[in-house]
Amino acid sequence: MDYFKPFSADTQAAFFSAEAEMIRFGERAAQLPHAEYLKNTLLAIDAVFAIRMVHDIALPPVPLIVLFDVAGWKFDNDVERCLASMRSMLRLPEETSGTVIEALHYMQALEWVSSIAKPGFEATLETVVRLNEILLFGVNSDERAHGFRRTYLPYKKGSVPLEIPREMRKLCEFCNGEYFSPLGQASVIHHAFERIVPFDSMIDRTGLLFAFMPMFRRGLFANDLMVPICWGASLEWEYRRTLKDASRKELTSESHKVYKEQWAFYNARNTSMGVVIANMFISKVSKLRNSWRSRGLKIPANSATDRLLDLFLAVPQLATRHAASCIGKSYGATNEAMHQLVRAGIVKEVAIDNRERVFVCDQSAALIADFVDNLEKMGEAAAEPGE
Repeated sequence: MDYFKPFSADTQAAFFSAEAEMIRFGERAAQLPHAEYLKNTLLAIDAVFAIRMVHDIALPPVPLIVLFDVAGWKFDNDVERCLASMRSMLRLPEETSGTVIEALHYMQALEWVSSIAKPGFEATLETVVRLNEILLFGVNSDERAHGFRRTYLPYKKGSVPLEIPREMRKLCEFCNGEYFSPLGQASVIHHAFERIVPFDSMIDRTGLLFAFMPMFRRGLFANDLMVPICWGASLEWEYRRTLKDASRKELTSESHKVYKEQWAFYNARNTSMGVVIANMFISKVSKLRNSWRSRGLKIPANSATDRLLDLFLAVPQLATRHAASCIGKSYGATNEAMHQLVRAGIVKEVAIDNRERVFVCDQSAALIADFVDNLEKMGEAAAEPGE
C-alpha cells in the first residue's frame, strides 16, 4: 500500500484547520486550574460514543467516570471486579454490563496510549498486540489474546494471514515517522489498519487508538486532554461502514482512492467537531466552578477546599481518603473541607452498604449527564433525513 500518496489540497487544509483548533483548545485548557482533573471525564465522554459507534446503546457517563476512578485506586484497575461491587449503587442494569466493561477497557487503552506515545516513542508489533489485549481484556490482561489472526476472515476480507506481520511492521514504521501532518498520518494509519484487519474481530477499536498514537506523540492532545472525536464518528453509521468496507477494495481501484480521500476528510471533520464539543464542555464546567466560588465560602488558594472544588467538577463521587491522595492534602484537612462543602450544599454525604461513606456532587453529575444527553440528541437530529 502506498502510504505516502499526498491528500488533496482541500483535505490537507481540513487537517491543518482541525489541528490548529486542537492546539488552541490545549492552550486554553492549560490556563484553567481545574483542567488537570478533567482528563478522565473527557475520556468517559469519548468512550460513550466509541461504544455508540458499534452498539445502539447510550451509556451514562457518570458511572463510567466513577467506576474508572474507583477501579484505579481500590481494585488495582480490575474494572470487572469494581463493576460487580458497585453495580447496584450506580443503578446499572445487568444487561449493560458487557458494554460498560467495553467502555472501561477503551478508557484504559486510551490512557495507556497517552502514557507511552511521547516524543521519541516508536511503535512495534508488540505495541499493537498489547493495545488489542487491553481493549479486549483490560490493562491487567494476562496476554489471553495470542497475536495476529492466523486464519482468513469471512469472504477473505482483510490481508492474507501470513502477510499480516509484514504489513503491520510497515505500518508501525510509518506510524513512527512524520510524513504528513499528525491528523493526516492518523488517517492513513486507521485506513490501512481497517484494510489489513490484523485481528480476529471485524469490530475492533484497536485501529482507532493506534491511529491516535502519532497525534499524542506529536503533541496534538495537550496535557493528554482528549477531545471527543468519537461523537462525530458515531453519526452516519451507514456512511462509516461504507468507508470501512471500501478500505478493503483493490488498492489500484479508483473507488479505493476516492474513499481513502473521503475517509481522511471525514476524520478531519470529526476531529473539528470533537474540539467544539470539548470547548463547550470546558465552558459549562467553568461556569459551574464560578457559581460555587461566588457563594461567599472561605477558600484560601491551594487549600484542600480549593482543590476539592476543582476535583468534584470532574469526579462527582469521592471517598475522603482517595480525594486526599488526588489533591495532595492530608486526610484531616480533606475531611474538614468535605464537610465545609456539605454545609455549603455543594456535596452530600452518602453511606454505602453501611460500611463506607462517600461524598456525592449532584450538580457536577447532572452537568456531565445532561451534556452527553444533549450530544446524543444532537446526533439523532443530525442523522434524520433532510438534516
